[in-house]
Amino acid sequence: MQEENTTPPEEDSHEEQEMMLSLSRNESLFLDDSLTLMVERDGDDQRVYSMRPVQMTAALAVPLDLLDKIGRAVVFTTKQENLGEEYMFPVDISELFMIREVASSYIKIGDESVGYNLKRKVCTLLYDDAVEQENRNIQVDQLLKDVT
Repeated sequence: MQEENTTPPEEDSHEEQEMMLSLSRNESLFLDDSLTLMVERDGDDQRVYSMRPVQMTAALAVPLDLLDKIGRAVVFTTKQENLGEEYMFPVDISELFMIREVASSYIKIGDESVGYNLKRKVCTLLYDDAVEQENRNIQVDQLLKDVT
């Protein structure tokens, strides 16, 4: 039986680190279709609204900065001279979690597993270092256990 790793993953590992996300044409179009602009209104009890109804036409309301990045990805990946290339851009941890919310693993566009690919890219950026550290800790714990 494998012993449970009790070493906590590094906290704040993403806070200062700039992460880069790349999107294919279908991924950028899917995100552009799935997200809507979050609008904040002063003097209102609700304060935050979406431009489109979230349930029917968009899965999540997001800040303008993220929509701007995805819009650039749409333009880049749909230009004739860039066909087949991915658009790479910096993201922060909150943007990754927003994308994760709409990246259902079963979503396919044509033959491309867009949801799975997005989920994999986002989770790799969010958790890959922590998983590697956990595995190293388990190996070290096992070696120390074998030595004693």
